[in-house]
Amino acid sequence: MSGQIGIAPDGMVLESFEDQCNQAMANVEALLSDAGLKRDSILRVTYYLTDAQDLAALGKIRNARWGSEQPPAVTTLVVAALAAPELQVEIEVVAGV
Repeated sequence: MSGQIGIAPDGMVLESFEDQCNQAMANVEALLSDAGLKRDSILRVTYYLTDAQDLAALGKIRNARWGSEQPPAVTTLVVAALAAPELQVEIEVVAGV
């Protein structure tokens, strides 16, 4: 699925990295559900962060929310910017059955 960002369904951009990350994950989960898939259907995740200082927070959130005995392949990149200056994280997922 295309990259998901920390924008709530009402269009509000959340302020903190943690809130944006959790919202982006919720957006991924909603799209998975719409496709009849679950979190364990995730095969690969790419995280794009705009600040390397958020790497530890990402690890905690990822392990708490999507941790499993057989985690998906993960790539994390720190980038200069995303599509809008207020965005701090984008999550791209490959999922399948």
